[in-house]
Amino acid sequence: MNNRFVIRRTFNVDGQKVGCKFFRPEAEGQSYFCRYEIEWPEGTSSCRVGGVDEVQALLLAMQTAHTDLLVAREHDGRQVLFDNRQSLGLPVANALRDWDPDNTF
Repeated sequence: MNNRFVIRRTFNVDGQKVGCKFFRPEAEGQSYFCRYEIEWPEGTSSCRVGGVDEVQALLLAMQTAHTDLLVAREHDGRQVLFDNRQSLGLPVANALRDWDPDNTF
């Protein structure tokens, strides 16, 4: 498993810095998988997302992490911001676009 993250974005969740790391996608059979971690104040969560190539795996991992952050806002009542803005600036699934209406990604 690749332990070197490629990119990181820091969010503000309930006044605390929360890092989100995306790791380099790795081939597995005919697919690629990208792991991401969200460093919540209460502990780190991790997920792997698959795609047909490295680009799709990374984009889908970003979209899934965005969903996790939006769920924390919409269902858990947490304040989640990026750069003091509501828009988190990550790819968003069309079904959830109304949860991040200012997102221009």
